[in-house]
Amino acid sequence: MFLMYLHRLVLVLLCTFFVASCASTKASRSNMPERASRILDVAESLQGTTYCAAGATPECFDCSGFVSYCFAKVGISLPRTSQAMYHAGVAVDKQILQSCDIVFFRTNSNGIGHVGIMIDTERFIHASTTRGVIISPLVDSYWAPRFVGGRRIIQP
Repeated sequence: MFLMYLHRLVLVLLCTFFVASCASTKASRSNMPERASRILDVAESLQGTTYCAAGATPECFDCSGFVSYCFAKVGISLPRTSQAMYHAGVAVDKQILQSCDIVFFRTNSNGIGHVGIMIDTERFIHASTTRGVIISPLVDSYWAPRFVGGRRIIQP
C-alpha cells in the first residue's frame, strides 16, 4: 500500500515538473512591457516562414526585414538594414540581454551581417538564410563567436 502511494506521489511530482518546464514563454512575459510581448507573439507566429533576400513580408523574410516587420506590427519603426539597426536604441551588454532586445552578428567581412530578436535571456528568433524563421541559442557554435552586440529598443 505504501509503495503504491509513493509511486503515485512520484508520478504526480514528475508530471507537475514536466508541465511546469514545458510552459509557454508567454507565461514569463507577464512582467514585460505589453509592446515587447506583442512583438514576440508576432515573431513566434512567423516561425517556419521561408527566407528570401530583401524579404520583408510574411511571404518571405531576410533577417532585417523580419525584425523590422515584427516591430512595425506594434508601431515601432526601425531602419531596414541590420547595419543601420545597429545604431537604433541603447547598447546592451551581452550579460544583461533580455526578451525583445535586438542582437547583431558579424557574418561576413562587411561588418554587421545578421540580426535577430531575443525571446528570452538565452535564445533569439531570426530569419536564417538556410532554414527561414527559427529560434537559435545565443551560445550556438555558429552564432556565439559572431556576436557583435545587442540593442534595447523598448525600455522597461
